[in-house]
Amino acid sequence: MKRALTAALLTLAASFAAVAQEAPSQQGQQSPALTQGERTGARHRGSRHMRTRMRMRRDGMRAMRQLNLNEQQVAQMRSQREAARQATQAQREELRQLLRARRQSGGQLNEAQQARAKQLREELRAARQRTRENVLSTLTTEQRTRLEQLKAERHARREQLRERREELPQRRQQ
Repeated sequence: MKRALTAALLTLAASFAAVAQEAPSQQGQQSPALTQGERTGARHRGSRHMRTRMRMRRDGMRAMRQLNLNEQQVAQMRSQREAARQATQAQREELRQLLRARRQSGGQLNEAQQARAKQLREELRAARQRTRENVLSTLTTEQRTRLEQLKAERHARREQLRERREELPQRRQQ
């Protein structure tokens, strides 16, 4: 069971790594009008965002490992995520095209494009929520309870870190 879960997580991590490696090369090809400095800045913002996403993904995988999922649950969750990814492929690509158009036009979209981008974001957000609910529906009652405990613990740790961060400038002034 642990081997299957470990293999599944390693496969997932490898696929994320492959996607992450492809993203910068595609970005450079799609916007040749950007200067080197602009590309570097965009890459920096993207990498920071990517680190945050990877950290969140890592924390989520850690939580899933602590839930002791069986192989059937892991397979069902994987198929649900893949089905959702395929179902939203066209919407994500259309949104990417709108964002490329915005970059190429100097940062502005017309009203129709802005409305469409907003609509696409809302549709994608709803699809993510549906996927999340589907994945959570595969958990047993005990696993859901444990997941809520893990979330509460993570929230408490974040609050402690936030309080320490706020106290730090006060200590420096004294």
